Amino acid sequence: DSLQNREGYDHRPVVWRFEWPKFIVDRLVTSQNPNGTITNSDLELAGGLLHLEALAQTFDIRERTVLSKTDNLNTLFWQRKGSTTTDRVPAHLLRLFGIHQRYHRYVPRHDYLSGPSNPIADALSRDFHLAWKEMLESLGEYLPRKQPCQVWEPSKMVVDAVIDALLRKPVPPTKLLAEPAQPAPRLACFDEAPTLEWADSPFAKGSRTKLGVFTKSSDEFHKSDLTKPSIPSSLGKLKVTYGSIKRRPPIWGPSSG
Repeated sequence: DSLQNREGYDHRPVVWRFEWPKFIVDRLVTSQNPNGTITNSDLELAGGLLHLEALAQTFDIRERTVLSKTDNLNTLFWQRKGSTTTDRVPAHLLRLFGIHQRYHRYVPRHDYLSGPSNPIADALSRDFHLAWKEMLESLGEYLPRKQPCQVWEPSKMVVDAVIDALLRKPVPPTKLLAEPAQPAPRLACFDEAPTLEWADSPFAKGSRTKLGVFTKSSDEFHKSDLTKPSIPSSLGKLKVTYGSIKRRPPIWGPSSG
């Protein structure tokens, strides 16, 4: 079935942005502030959580597999693993990732996208001096004209929860759980999405599943991928596995002489 938008939103691309407050920026680790407590990767991870919140609030993603991408490798591996061995900022944020996923009932997948391949996210995370109208006009060459973007703003409750995690403060689960609007009533029936053959597990290649390899590219961004007809075919990128496992040895444990 086609992904259903929620009430108050249309079946169009969604854009969002959030400028971190000064007291968070002042804690960022830089060459001038080596004793900071928040790294750039921490902010990327926090942005990834807000990105999933944007999707959950604008579309009905219950029982869906969703794919989000980042150009930060530290963030990518934290998201894929879902945990960390330290008690620093990522541990607090990844806890919120798990709570968010369970509450909104979706399956997250995470992949890499080089920065130059995503000029939209690059501009939205930097050009805060531009109003929304000016921002969208400046990105006009990358956005579909027949499907103008709709703007989503994160709620104060969720933002406060993410900021508390960045400050390594305890976050009650209820502070993150902003109930989304109901799905909008369907006005028409869409063609069924093509049937996809999936691997048995993230590490195993099914006998009939063709798995491609996606590498870094400076021209990976394609505006045509944002149109509705292209969405089902782009789901093939979800089939990319995270790795492979070698064949297990026939004998477990130390061998005896």
